[in-house]
Amino acid sequence: MYRMMKLLGLLVAILSINAYGVGILGTPTAELNQGQWNVGLSYAYLSTDLDTTTMKDAEGSYKLEVNDNNVNRYYGSIGYGLTSAWEAYVQLGWADVKADFGVPGDPESGGGVNFDNDFAWGWGTRYTFYEQDKVRWGVTVQMNWLDTSWDDEDVTIDYSDYDLLVGVGPTVDMGGWKLYGGPYYYMLDGDLDVKGIDFKETGDLQEDSNIGGFVGAQCKVMEKYDVTTEFSFTGSGWAIGAGLCYAF
Repeated sequence: MYRMMKLLGLLVAILSINAYGVGILGTPTAELNQGQWNVGLSYAYLSTDLDTTTMKDAEGSYKLEVNDNNVNRYYGSIGYGLTSAWEAYVQLGWADVKADFGVPGDPESGGGVNFDNDFAWGWGTRYTFYEQDKVRWGVTVQMNWLDTSWDDEDVTIDYSDYDLLVGVGPTVDMGGWKLYGGPYYYMLDGDLDVKGIDFKETGDLQEDSNIGGFVGAQCKVMEKYDVTTEFSFTGSGWAIGAGLCYAF
């Protein structure tokens, strides 16, 4: 009982962090048996700098930096074991986005924007391709989408993106809990539209770094309940997340 309460306390502490899309990747290997389902809740926070974008309007273009692109993502998920080595899942929830915008070389330009809480969703899959003793190797793929906006009386800013993560690595049975991690590829693509009464500007959003790594732990708190905590990073940002899952 003490162990279960300690792990649940750790989950609550992580879920209380508010400083990102991505959702947490979880183990790179399949954890469900064929025909088995699971449902869960997860939280992920991402903080990263995006690549400098070119904003275009009817009169020309200019460069815009997108820094401290911070995303809080809250998901409910459902997964299914397609085979004993392959599972898939979908995630639905909402996201909160904050970002700083400015013209390169001009510290007085731009400022921070706190976008609305809006619908976000994603899907993912995991496949175990090799097993040996207490170590299993697998590959995981996840995609996430979000679409949000901010407006006042004169200006509306629309922000939308999707991201792709592909990770590979081992899941190690540590006796009562599992350690996992490895390298991953990260891609983000999106649009930034700024609209006013007599103008419209558009730009493309892209990641600043593609290659990163992730490490996490999965602990069984009861017979069918698992708690997962995870940290990941790229050259231009990092993410932290946690999840609670029930299998049946």
